[in-house]
Amino acid sequence: MTEIIEDVLEIVPRIKAIDSHYRVYRNHNKHRFDIYRTYGLNQKLELIWDKPLDERLIRKVHMTRKENIEKLLKQLEKDNEKLQKQENDELFNKIMENVEI
Repeated sequence: MTEIIEDVLEIVPRIKAIDSHYRVYRNHNKHRFDIYRTYGLNQKLELIWDKPLDERLIRKVHMTRKENIEKLLKQLEKDNEKLQKQENDELFNKIMENVEI
């Protein structure tokens, strides 16, 4: 892996502006970017990004920060409930089509 210090679109400096402990690495073996956060001498993998470095990554870093995790989990629960209701409605409609009254 190679640490990315700067890039043409200045995505890496903007990520470091969110938290100076973030480090962006190019994982050549897996063809992706790995975003780590340093904790003293240790590093923790925070995010895996398999798209080009762009504004989406900055939004993803913001969204997945520890401070935002509760909001993210609530949104996931809401989305899952909506999806489950949609699947149930589709199943119900399918059953009703095959039932003779």
